[in-house]
Amino acid sequence: MFIDAKALPRNAIVRSDICIVGAGPAGIALATELRHCGLRVTLLESGGLNEACSERGQPDSGSVFEGHRGLHTTRRFGGNANLWLVDAGLGANHLRLATLTAADFEQRAWIANSGWPLTLDELKPYYARAQSWFELPQRHYGPGDWEGADAPRLPLHGSGLRTSMFQFADKDVVLKKNRDLIGASGDITCYYHATAARLAMDEAGARVSAVHACAQPGHALVFEADTIILTQGGLATPQLLLASNDRQRAGIGNQHDLVGRYFMDHPLIFGGTFTPVSRKLIDRMTLYDLRRIDGSSGMGHLQLTDATLRGEPCVNLSTLLFPRRSMSRRREIGFRASQRVRDALGKRARLRKRDLLAMLYGLDGVAQQYNDRLRKPISHLGVGGWSKAGTPSHRLDYFEVLHQAEQPPRHDNRVRLGQERDDLGNRLIDIQWRWHDQDIAMVHKAQDIVARELARSGVGTFNIRRPFEIKTSSTTHYLGTTRMHDDPRRGVVDRDGRVHGVDNLFIGGSAVFPSSGYANPTLTIVALSLRLADRIRAQAQAQAQAGQRGIDVAPGAAHRDGARSR
Repeated sequence: MFIDAKALPRNAIVRSDICIVGAGPAGIALATELRHCGLRVTLLESGGLNEACSERGQPDSGSVFEGHRGLHTTRRFGGNANLWLVDAGLGANHLRLATLTAADFEQRAWIANSGWPLTLDELKPYYARAQSWFELPQRHYGPGDWEGADAPRLPLHGSGLRTSMFQFADKDVVLKKNRDLIGASGDITCYYHATAARLAMDEAGARVSAVHACAQPGHALVFEADTIILTQGGLATPQLLLASNDRQRAGIGNQHDLVGRYFMDHPLIFGGTFTPVSRKLIDRMTLYDLRRIDGSSGMGHLQLTDATLRGEPCVNLSTLLFPRRSMSRRREIGFRASQRVRDALGKRARLRKRDLLAMLYGLDGVAQQYNDRLRKPISHLGVGGWSKAGTPSHRLDYFEVLHQAEQPPRHDNRVRLGQERDDLGNRLIDIQWRWHDQDIAMVHKAQDIVARELARSGVGTFNIRRPFEIKTSSTTHYLGTTRMHDDPRRGVVDRDGRVHGVDNLFIGGSAVFPSSGYANPTLTIVALSLRLADRIRAQAQAQAQAGQRGIDVAPGAAHRDGARSR
C-alpha cells in the first residue's frame, strides 16, 4: 500500500521488520522480492508518487564536477526510471541495459582499487533473474541472438575487440507494474514524501535502531525496523551516513574515511569518426542500429575484450556508432557548438562565449543538420531507426563515434557534506570530482586499441579526435561512494552489502560498486538487489525456525507494523 507521510501525525513512530530507504529500481526490486515471506516491509521515498522534489538532491554551491553542467537527481517514486527516455521502437520510455564483463570484476594493476569481491559467475544467476524482472526474454548480450544474414556483426579478426549488444527495459515495468504490486501488497507499505535525515544507533554503536525522517519542514517521523537497507544511490546514501554522527563521530561506516570517496560516473565522450572501407558496408551495419528484433529492442556496439582489459593498460569503454552525412570542417564546428549551447540551455547553465561565436561561424552547418533531422531524423543515444529507410549508403557517409567510458575509482573524487542546508534542515552534499591525467591517458589507450583492431580487420578507419570532446562527465550513474570490499579498511560494505561493523545495516544500489566498467548500472543494480533479497529471506527463515522473529534480533524484538505518536 501507499501512504503519504504528510498524513501521519508529527513525531509518529512506524514499526516494521525491514525498512528500505529509497524507492528507485534497487529499492523497488528488493521490496517486491520480499513479498510473501512473512516480513513486514517499509519502503521510504523522499519525493511524491507522481511529482518530484529534485531540489533536495542538489549539491552545495561549492561543488566541483569537472566537465559536467548541472546535476540531475530524481526524488520521486521510481527514481531515475522517471528519466528513461530512449525510444526503443515503442516510445521514448526505455533504458539501455548491459552486463558487466568478467574483467570488470577483476583487479587490474594499472587501476588502483579496482575489482569486486564477487565474480561474474556469482552474479550470472541474478543477471538472468534481473532480465526476467524487467520482463525481457533470456537473450544474450552477445550478437548471436540478434544478427542475421541482413545484419551481421563486423568481421573483427583480432582478439582485442568484439561486438556486444545493448538491450532495453521499459520504465513502465518499474513505474506501473511494480507500483501496482506494491499498492496491492499487504506486506509492503511505501511512505512517500518521507526524506531520511539521519539514522539512530544503539548505545554501543553496533546496530541501527531507526530512520529519522521528515515529511515537510517541522514534520518529523521515526521509522523503526530490525533491518535497515539503504538504496538511495551514490549521492543520497553517503549524505545520510555522514549526517548520522551521533554515535560514530565521522558518520556511520566511516571509521576508515571511505564513505563518499571513490565517486565515479560514466563520462560520454565524442571519440571521432569511423569511415567504413566501403560505402556498401554501411548497408550491412544494421546490427549497430537501435531496432526491434523479434519483439525485443537491441543495439550493437563495439567493446574491448576481456583479454584486452587484462593485458593492456586502459579503461573499459563502449564504442557506439551513429551514421552521419559529411559536411565541411567549418559547418562541423558550428553544429558541435550548437549542441553545447543546447545542452547548457537545457541545464540552465552559463553559456560560453566561444560556443556562441563558433555557432555563428558555422551557422549554415547548424541549419543543414537541423533541416536533415526534420526531414529524416538521425540516430543518437535516444533514437535509432537509421537502417530502416531505403538504402542508408545513399545518404550517409561515415559514423560518429561516441564512447561511454569507465571511470577509475579515485580516493579524492568524493561526495561529502557541504555547509548549505535544504528546506528540511539537512546539509547538502558537496561533490569534488576531477579528471586525472592518467584517466585521460587510459581513455586514449583504449581508443588506440579500437583503431588498431578496426584497421587490422580491414573494415575501415577510426579517426580519433584528440583531445577528445567530453559530451558530459555524468550520465547520472552515481557510483562507488560506499564501495564493496571484504576488508573494512578498503570498503564500506562487505560482499553481501552489509556495512562493516553494523550488524543490521545494508546498502544496495549503485553506491556499492567498487569498479564501474562502462555498462549502464541498472541491470547490475537490480541483480544485486535480488541477491540481497535472497540472503535476507534465507536468514529470516533460518531464524524463524530457531524460534526468533525478524533478522539478527533477540526473540520478541519485532513488533506489530503500524504508527503511533510520541
